[in-house]
Amino acid sequence: MAMNAALEAALKGAAPLVCLLLQIELPGHTIRIIDGVGQVVFHGHTFNSKDPIYGTLSAVEDTSEQIGVEAPKMRMVLLPESEAAMAKLVHPTAQGSPVSLWFGAIDQITGHLIGEPELVFAGELDTADIDASEETTVIWFEVSSIWERLFDDNEGHRWNDAFWTHLYGSNARAFQHVTNAGQKLFWGYNGPSSGSGGSYGGGNGSIGGGGGNVVQQQV
Repeated sequence: MAMNAALEAALKGAAPLVCLLLQIELPGHTIRIIDGVGQVVFHGHTFNSKDPIYGTLSAVEDTSEQIGVEAPKMRMVLLPESEAAMAKLVHPTAQGSPVSLWFGAIDQITGHLIGEPELVFAGELDTADIDASEETTVIWFEVSSIWERLFDDNEGHRWNDAFWTHLYGSNARAFQHVTNAGQKLFWGYNGPSSGSGGSYGGGNGSIGGGGGNVVQQQV
């Protein structure tokens, strides 16, 4: 999706005032904070520089990913307001809480957002580490992308008749003639190298050369 035209124009201007808007939907409370000082209204909700319970956003690291073997991840740092808030943030019930991060620009005269902020990350809280020193205590969060769910063995659709009819009923016999499925189909990348020989295609209905049909199985 293309960036909002007004936001794009603002970013091309001289010294735009940019901001990050963070939303964490915890059980019983939603954190909506903006980096820096001040507040903005976005989608009918107010984002403040400090959450009265959970503190402020200290830093957000660049998103990282490895093609094919893991979903994108993001790390961020929160400065908790109290020990009680810190305990709630690292509690197991907080794991999996939806996280959204937007990038936007602020009109320096009105204090309002310019155009529509760009959603740069959507995911869920994964792990939390407390970093305590004499000066301050911070919490490092690792946030997994929503695509992390695709790597869960218990989610997704299996390519077999029993699972398909379990999902869609006895009339959905999409795989009733699929038997002896042995070839693995890797999601997101080409899978481990076989070393030599073999390629997709060839016109004889096989993978990797040779005779006989091979049915793919998703992993």
